Amino acid sequence: RDDLVTGVQTCALPIYEDFLSFFNSYHEADIAEAIQELPTAYKIDFIKKVTPENAAEIIEEMSLPQQTQLISSLKITLGTKVIEEMEPDNRVDLIEELQANDLPRAKKIIRALPKEEKTELKTLLSYPEDSAGAIMTTSFLYIPENLTVKQAIEAIKVLENKDAPSYFIYIVNTSNQLVGHITFRHLVLTSPDVMIKSIRDDAPIFTFVDTDQEDVARSFRKYGIVEMPVLDQHNQLLGVITVDDVVDVVMEEATEDIYKLSGTSESDESRLLTSTIFQSTLSRSPWLMITIFGGILASLLISYYANFFSPKLFSLALSLSFIPMLMGLGGNVGNQSAAIIVRGLATGTIKPSSAIQTIAKEVLIGLLMGTLLAVSVFLFNLVISNHTLIFSSIVSLALFFNILFATFIGSALPLLFVKLRIDPAIASAPFISTALDIAGQIIYFSLTLKILSFIS
Repeated sequence: RDDLVTGVQTCALPIYEDFLSFFNSYHEADIAEAIQELPTAYKIDFIKKVTPENAAEIIEEMSLPQQTQLISSLKITLGTKVIEEMEPDNRVDLIEELQANDLPRAKKIIRALPKEEKTELKTLLSYPEDSAGAIMTTSFLYIPENLTVKQAIEAIKVLENKDAPSYFIYIVNTSNQLVGHITFRHLVLTSPDVMIKSIRDDAPIFTFVDTDQEDVARSFRKYGIVEMPVLDQHNQLLGVITVDDVVDVVMEEATEDIYKLSGTSESDESRLLTSTIFQSTLSRSPWLMITIFGGILASLLISYYANFFSPKLFSLALSLSFIPMLMGLGGNVGNQSAAIIVRGLATGTIKPSSAIQTIAKEVLIGLLMGTLLAVSVFLFNLVISNHTLIFSSIVSLALFFNILFATFIGSALPLLFVKLRIDPAIASAPFISTALDIAGQIIYFSLTLKILSFIS
């Protein structure tokens, strides 16, 4: 790795011209990683000395913010040539990022692109974000169905995109509708005179252009495939999604859920980590404001409880000393349930149609956990701490109902949000914790006052 970084630095200097062979033994991802550590001037010198095709392969391995920074540092002419050589789906991602950060430059690059690439780019940009159309590539291989094996091989040789990173060769009819596919291996091992129709797979796994990218990722996992064709509403072949794009989707969606569950409004990891202090503060503050509101409401509940509390059987200080435990356990149990449900929904393990069964299972788990923990706390208070039977019972009952309610809220909220077409990850830690803190205190205080009034 150190040799590669040194090599990139040396190759970027004007005094060293013949350096391309140095990189033949390195993967583009390794070169991209080495380049990212260099000053911008070195990066620009390096990109100028390699071919636009090589530059595109290297830049595609960088993160989007780094791609944007580098393209923004190049002249429009060179930047356009590099973007033109990128894979269509990667080109779209870069242009979208560039539009968000440097719109004038993005417009200039789009105008400078050749007509065909410009039209293709605008089409891909028109698809909804997070849809199959937004992550597909239009670089794939397809042939008509009425060919022999020999004719198919000859047809592939003259295709403009014959170097497309495609595992399958797709078979279409005269209306460009997908009717099957075949692998390269199957093609070259079959007799030349055999018709493609007789050897193709007539039931390829496919998706539609408006399918959500999470559903696409689930299909890849379900069927164990490395590539999936994308069709329009007329079953015409528009593009292909490859497994590397799905890996990006899985990481993106998982990261988004993690950040939302932690109460962060910004779900783009690269922007969250590279943004300014002010931007990071804004993205992390909204849910914390809800926590503050919950804390103020909790303090009002304590004040209200103190006014009605009668210290005949135990002191107010002793009663309030168990609030942190009750609030902490309720919040943790609720967040456990929420995390399990959100993750199950994301992977498809849990179906919204089975919401009642899922909630019932979580509540039953809460019933068992609540019983176990309540008995443990009861014995601790009564035997070890020598508290009264009444006080030990109040704390344990409050703990039991608190955990039961926490499992219900933690499991029900994400499923409710799905029904309302809201991202279930919004049922985040601060939201659930705050709600359960308030609910836990209400349960504890109400139970205490009710029992004390009954005894009195």
